[in-house]
Amino acid sequence: MVNNIFKVYLSHALAGAKGAAATDKDIWDNVFLYRKIGEQIKAYFLDWEKMDGFPKIYLYVPADHEEFIFNSRKMNFMDVDKILKVDCKIIDTCDLLIAYGNAELSGGMQVEVKHATLNGIAIYSMPSLSDTSIQALKFAIHLLLKAEN
Repeated sequence: MVNNIFKVYLSHALAGAKGAAATDKDIWDNVFLYRKIGEQIKAYFLDWEKMDGFPKIYLYVPADHEEFIFNSRKMNFMDVDKILKVDCKIIDTCDLLIAYGNAELSGGMQVEVKHATLNGIAIYSMPSLSDTSIQALKFAIHLLLKAEN
């Protein structure tokens, strides 16, 4: 935990099951979906900080930055491999990676999860925003915080 801020990375698919066949619309539909999911998780984090005495929790949601990434790819400034290298550098600064979704991990998510695993960063597999998933996430963060103290 850096500067008393617990940092979490939300790993999510953008192209989804379509992979390279995904259209720009498919990608943007997923961007808006994961932005909403990120907002909902952030709301839980704020509640936990206020109600349960958790430290400040920062959630990094790649979809929040997709406009830059999308345009960088379109303009051939960056390719998927370079983008994933940047994502992995961000993951290196995190205390937890959430692998979100109940389907098979996308190619990018596989890279992120493998990187987190190799670098000793905790991973929580979160299939949905169900009450059970949220409570399990809260418990996982609680255990990680306890382990750091």
